Formats: sequence, structure tokens, C-alpha cells
Amino acid sequence: MKPFYVSLKPFLNHGVLLRPTNWPAVFANNNPVEVEIGFGNGEYLERISCENPQINFIGFEQYCERIHRTLRKLSRTELDNVRVLRLDARAGFERYFFPKTITRVHCLYPPPWPKKSDAKHRLFTTDFLKLVNSRLVDAGVLKIVTDYQPYIDWVGENIQGTGFTVEFKKIKANYGTKFEKKWVEGGQNEFYELLLTKHAHIPVGIKEDSTLQSYLVNHFNPDNFVMKEYSQDGIAVSFKEVLYDAKKQVALVHVIACDGPLAQNIRIVIALSPKGWRVNLAEGTMLMPTMAVSQALDCVYQSALATGPIH
Repeated sequence: MKPFYVSLKPFLNHGVLLRPTNWPAVFANNNPVEVEIGFGNGEYLERISCENPQINFIGFEQYCERIHRTLRKLSRTELDNVRVLRLDARAGFERYFFPKTITRVHCLYPPPWPKKSDAKHRLFTTDFLKLVNSRLVDAGVLKIVTDYQPYIDWVGENIQGTGFTVEFKKIKANYGTKFEKKWVEGGQNEFYELLLTKHAHIPVGIKEDSTLQSYLVNHFNPDNFVMKEYSQDGIAVSFKEVLYDAKKQVALVHVIACDGPLAQNIRIVIALSPKGWRVNLAEGTMLMPTMAVSQALDCVYQSALATGPIH
């Protein structure tokens, strides 16, 4: 049986990366850095990395199956100039890049969210454009390609005050992605490209990690454990389930902690210790220590506190 991958080296666990990241140390060189947002099945990322071995490429994607397919494609090359992360691009730009360290950003066919009620999910808001600007070098370029002209119009409405000059053009299919091929087969032969060139620097700070603490409660009754949902100021904590091992006297609480678009599945342990019931992250948990994770720990602590002793 052939191995699924030749190498997993291109894949980075964002939970253990330094934030912000020293990318020259990751790649072991000082080559320019380019980023692809939402690389899909990796057709374009593979192509540009092979065509430009003197450039380091970093890709963001959130879907596991697309990352798997991309890693298989990258395994066919002998180059070592690509790293991929399973991470929302907003969190990536906020936490993993120093200002003025990216030369070019590529985004091919981002989800257009055509329904008015779904427009809030679109990526290139004014705030995100300012964030990208802050991470680009002077005269750096952001390229956006779409099949949906209203999306280009919407991006254009958000550009003012973001430090970019704009060049718009209609293009033919030339990127070879899965979605582009699908639209061409459906009869579409015209696509839309925006090139945004940085002409003024917009400073946006790097988001810092939050301090995560452990808690101690005197009593804990798993039968009475009820955890409420939390949502405030862009932070949300959603309770999924709790598993309790009576023999070991350990409860494992599964929650989803969301900082805006960044969602993290985390496990929090409530375990009996000589000093009482300790509430902390499960051992081996790989995550970004965000405000939502800190809030999740507090939510579990408050819920455990309210259970009272076992009778």
C-alpha cells in the first residue's frame, strides 16, 4: 500500500507555533513570504510554489479534506517552500505575522455569501483589509479573484481608508482550481480580479495570548452539572457534553470557544485532587490561549461551583 503522504512537514500545528511566528526560522531562510487564503485542494498553491522556489508560501484552510488533498499534491514536489495551517485567516493575520512581513496575499474565489442575510460572513471587510495592509510590506499586493461580480463591488465599498490603491480587470480562467473548472464547464468564461497595492501603512497591533488559569472548588456533583451558553463582546462559549468517570473521579467537559470567527474545540477537566476538585485544561490540549478559552474555563468553574456536594 502506498503511503497517504510522502511527508507531513508542510503541515504546521498552529497551537504550538510561536505567536507572532519567526517565519525565517520556520523556513530556515530569509526568502520573501506570500500567503494564500483558502487554498482549497491546493492546485494553485502547488503551482506557484513550484514556479517560485525562491519564495516561501503559507496557506490557510479550514477544511481537513482539502488540507489532505493539498498535502498529497505537495508530496509530489521536492521543494520545501510551503507551510499550511488549518486556521481561519483572520486569526492567522492577527496573531502569526509581524507587521510588514508579507510581500503578497492571494485569495482565489472566496465564498461570496450572495444572500443578504449571509453577507456578515464575507471576509474582506474594512477591518480585515486594514489588518492585511498592516502585515504587507510597503507596495505589497493583495489579489482577490471571484466569479461573482457583486462580491467585487462589495469589496470596493470597503476599501476606502485601508491604505490600498485598486486595479480591477476582467480575466479568463487561468488558475485551474476545482471551482474555476466547474464554472467553466457550466459555461462561465469571464471572471473578476482585484489587485490592491499598499500605498500607505495602516498600523494594526498583534493580538496577544490570554492568561489561562486553573480553578479549585471544594465540592463537585456531576449529576447537577449544568453549563449555560455564553455570548458577549464577540466571544462565545458553547457547551457540548460532559463525561464523568466515577471510579477515577474525573469529569471531561467538551466546549467550543469562539473568538469571532476563530472556533476551538477544547476539553476541560474537573478532577479530584488532595486539595479539592481542580478545573483546568485537559493535558495535551493544543490551542491558542484566547479570551474565549479563558472564558470557557471560567464558565466550567462557575458551573462546577454551583453543583454542590455529592449526597
